[in-house]
Amino acid sequence: MDEGVFNAKEMQRHIKVFVKELFGSANLPSIFNRRFYPSKGDIQKLIYRRRQKLLYSLVDQENLLKKVEDWKKENAEDLWFIRTSASIKRPLNEDESENEECCVKDEDQTLLMVYQSSWQKRLLERYGNELTFLDATYRTTKYALPLFFLCVQTNTGYSVVGTFVVEKEDSKSVAEAIAILKDNCPKWNTSNFMIDSSEIEAVAIKLVFPGKKKINKIENECLLNLYVAN
Repeated sequence: MDEGVFNAKEMQRHIKVFVKELFGSANLPSIFNRRFYPSKGDIQKLIYRRRQKLLYSLVDQENLLKKVEDWKKENAEDLWFIRTSASIKRPLNEDESENEECCVKDEDQTLLMVYQSSWQKRLLERYGNELTFLDATYRTTKYALPLFFLCVQTNTGYSVVGTFVVEKEDSKSVAEAIAILKDNCPKWNTSNFMIDSSEIEAVAIKLVFPGKKKINKIENECLLNLYVAN
């Protein structure tokens, strides 16, 4: 498992090879001996226990924060922005006491993660000023969170130049993520945006790139919006 094998069937194959090397072909134990030939269920339980030990925490967001810290150390030039999801309370005003719970409202802090490598930044600033694509994928991760890709057409084809995950698929969250990428790429001043037929994405782009000229709809296998900015 320390070598990255987490598939039970693949692990069974490695175990058979290990037992053969350990005992030799002539003195192999019985295949019904679960001490040397554990069942698929036994291996899955062992893999689960080992993976739990490898985690920094049982909370996935804490694991993500730790992984991002490690990735930042490995590539200091890459952009990593992460905000965990939590319910926070606003501070009390001077005229409010701690007992006045009705006056303290919970404000949702939604999850947001933005990533852009140094080479993605270079591609976006070089090829993204004329046309930039924004595409969202669903049901591709463990959690029901939309995953967005920012893409441009380079001299060798289309390339992903930015990635972000939002907890709530609303214009405010999408606009915040795009604004972070824009701040990281000061030379990125796109003239056109190609997106799915999504009002949420269209409004988000308008918030980040004000001064629009027009919004066109293009139908080519699916309905697309072409956002043209000044």
